[in-house]
Amino acid sequence: MNRIILAIPNPITSAGMAAVIQQHFHTQIEVVNSMNALRQACYKYDDALVILSSQLSGVATVEHWRRIKRRHVDLQLIVWGRSQQDILNFQCGISQVDGYLLESSNSDELVQALKTLKTGSIYVAAPVAEYLARNPRSRKQQGMVDALSDRELQVAQMLSRGIRVREIAKHLCISSKTINTFRYRIFSKLGIDGDVQLSHMAIQSGLVDLIQFEGR
Repeated sequence: MNRIILAIPNPITSAGMAAVIQQHFHTQIEVVNSMNALRQACYKYDDALVILSSQLSGVATVEHWRRIKRRHVDLQLIVWGRSQQDILNFQCGISQVDGYLLESSNSDELVQALKTLKTGSIYVAAPVAEYLARNPRSRKQQGMVDALSDRELQVAQMLSRGIRVREIAKHLCISSKTINTFRYRIFSKLGIDGDVQLSHMAIQSGLVDLIQFEGR
């Protein structure tokens, strides 16, 4: 990640987060405390990772972010939610979020979230995952997940956690080619285009809790 934009209204919180990030990562940090300042920062750094407070612009935060994302499609987003309801508002209103943290998350979780995003996976704090798996939107997508076979569910769950195809093949004692066949079959059945969308659907549908991956 080349640059991180901290869009946090509380200056004490943003200063603490910046200190933690600088301690663990060699990256530049831009701190903003208003939606207007965030727009300007995203215009200058349109491939940055944005850590966005759900309260930056009150109830309008989701809509403002949607407009920013339409202009700057390469931006990544971690939602810094005051409450689980704030997280749900983002989850229902925005098609792609790369990470979910609560304001109560500690510095270790922040670091882990950033490390996870660097691998191309998404990060969801455990309390958020449980909450999203129970939300009403998940029931709509549960029917799509039910269309998968037991083996497809197993592969989908592993992929959604960012496990590599080669590692999945080794664990299941089948070839990488077969795993990729399952992978594209899963994409077709779920109407998605890739692993990131699969991860989002896994969270929204509760797929991450349906099957246990031994050894993780």
